[in-house]
Amino acid sequence: MHQEEWVDWVDEQNRVIATVPRSQMRREHLPHRASYIFIIDSNSRLYVQRRTLIKDYCPGMLDACCGGVVQAGEAILPSALRELEEEMGIRDTELTAWGDAWLVNEQNRVWASLFSCHYDGELTLQQSEVEAVLMMSEQEIEQRAAEFTPDSIAALHIWQQRRERGS
Repeated sequence: MHQEEWVDWVDEQNRVIATVPRSQMRREHLPHRASYIFIIDSNSRLYVQRRTLIKDYCPGMLDACCGGVVQAGEAILPSALRELEEEMGIRDTELTAWGDAWLVNEQNRVWASLFSCHYDGELTLQQSEVEAVLMMSEQEIEQRAAEFTPDSIAALHIWQQRRERGS
């Protein structure tokens, strides 16, 4: 039997309110924390994930980044590194932090911690979460934005703005 994950329910100032089961967080659309990691290859393309159909959020959609929900009490950087290794098999890669952002859509309210890294190499996909990986330019992602999770597109736009400002 699969043991349920516990997550921190946070407020709009990113302060922990309570610890709740992930299923409750999804069912009640409770604000939580998550990592968003943009993986860039040497040709400036992004690794785009096709989410499996069993995901509890936006199943089957494309995701412009790797990442996931931060577990209760977990620090953000270890969470991001864990997600990168679990989902893509990428380890020992330096992450660049791009700060946090409050992302809200119809299904999700999340404090997003944005990261990027450069990677060219083999992938080991987490079969339960990642159906396939596509390589896409930022322009191709924009052209197909409707196929992507709304939060990954919002995170992409914030990351692009912060990169342009050099912050």
